[in-house]
Amino acid sequence: MITCQRCKASLFLGTLFCPECGLMVDEEAASPTVSLPVDEAEEITTKPRQSPGPGLLTRQDSIAVRVMGSTVAIPLRGQQGYILGRAEPTQAILPDIDLNRYSAHEKGVSRLHCHLRYEGDSLMVVDLGSANGTFLNGTRLTPEKPMPLSENDTISLGSLKVQVFRKD
Repeated sequence: MITCQRCKASLFLGTLFCPECGLMVDEEAASPTVSLPVDEAEEITTKPRQSPGPGLLTRQDSIAVRVMGSTVAIPLRGQQGYILGRAEPTQAILPDIDLNRYSAHEKGVSRLHCHLRYEGDSLMVVDLGSANGTFLNGTRLTPEKPMPLSENDTISLGSLKVQVFRKD
């Protein structure tokens, strides 16, 4: 439940207008990204960068992503790029890969968190200015600056970890 900013009526998450006073519900107030506790954020940022996997991932590879702890591989094929994030009913632009089933909101994943895209022949990851940052093998990415991905790299979206790999 959320609260109307004007009349303080209780509203369901995803409500666009308050039925009591007609005020348009502020989208940010409706479902803001959960900020990670400072100690958890420090734990993520202080880990040393691990060396990348055996080779850069390219357009010729059959590539998939997997949320760490899950057995589900999500293939990346047929598109130039993929936005990872969490979908909300009031959101006009939805991510290509919705991470809600993995407790994305609670783990600090933004609605449009990061972009996996091909630049030339290489697969790149780009942070989209997310609230809790995107990390590649423990190193925080600069927003809007593409970084190449190698096999078995780990991407952290808030505290949710995703591994990128070649499929057999």
